[in-house]
Amino acid sequence: MVASLLTSQHCGNGTASIFYDDPSVLVISIHCHPDYEYPFHTGFEDEIGTGDGEGVTLHLPLLPGATWREYLLALTKAIQRIQSFGAEALIISLGLDTLADDPCAIRRAGFKLFGTDYLEMGRTIGRECKIPSVVIQEGGYLMEKVPQAAADVLIGLMEEL
Repeated sequence: MVASLLTSQHCGNGTASIFYDDPSVLVISIHCHPDYEYPFHTGFEDEIGTGDGEGVTLHLPLLPGATWREYLLALTKAIQRIQSFGAEALIISLGLDTLADDPCAIRRAGFKLFGTDYLEMGRTIGRECKIPSVVIQEGGYLMEKVPQAAADVLIGLMEEL
């Protein structure tokens, strides 16, 4: 069984739709609430999967302007669900458009995560999810800060191995 954790400004709706009825893949998306951010039609908390996959999709929408404090609460909830699911591997789709001042997020409803938040994100996931993990960097348009944020997540994960 595999868990997919999507961290982005917008819902991981493509991944969620692929596995929406698959009970062997837990899909969790932490994103800005669809009342404020694209895609405006999906990513609501009540979308939990269907058929055999009912209950294996978890959308954790946050309000615009969310800081590390709010993000950590959602991440903790996501990790608890990954643990209870019994995932044997974790795929992290790391959207770095959550950086404060990301140009994509500024035009819409942005989060307010900063460099050190990404180090803590990696540490939190690594400390609590002691399973094989892969990180796929997706999104992020504040090019002077994206490389360091991505590296910080990886460094945080590695510190906890």
